[in-house]
Amino acid sequence: MRRLTDLQERAELADLAALYAVIVDARDFARFDEVFTADALLDTGRGRRSGLLEITEAMAGLLRYEATSHVLGQQLLSVTDDGGIEGVTYCEAHHLRVVGDERIDQVMHIQYHDRFVQTPDGWRIVYRRLEVPWTADQPV
Repeated sequence: MRRLTDLQERAELADLAALYAVIVDARDFARFDEVFTADALLDTGRGRRSGLLEITEAMAGLLRYEATSHVLGQQLLSVTDDGGIEGVTYCEAHHLRVVGDERIDQVMHIQYHDRFVQTPDGWRIVYRRLEVPWTADQPV
């Protein structure tokens, strides 16, 4: 694999990662077709979801939180030997929940491992694997 050097493609894929975060934090899951292919596969580490409907159902689990905030960090993109594009995007995701009289910020340190495809509507994620190296609960 070699690094993706096309600046336009890099910008478009960074925008795609940002769009995912915006959609999730807005809880506007009906817009996932702007991020994932219809047949996308999501591997959460706790299970695999196939297709937009299953991905949307899985992500609806975030509704148990009062709010979320996904803050993106570095993104490393590579061209695979077969000409595809893969990448890893780092994220610090805050999940606000209420426990008794306390509000807790569950901070998840996430790495999104993605495979991208170019569609007539732009770049989409065809495969995503989440890695969560650690979490931390913090009082708010």
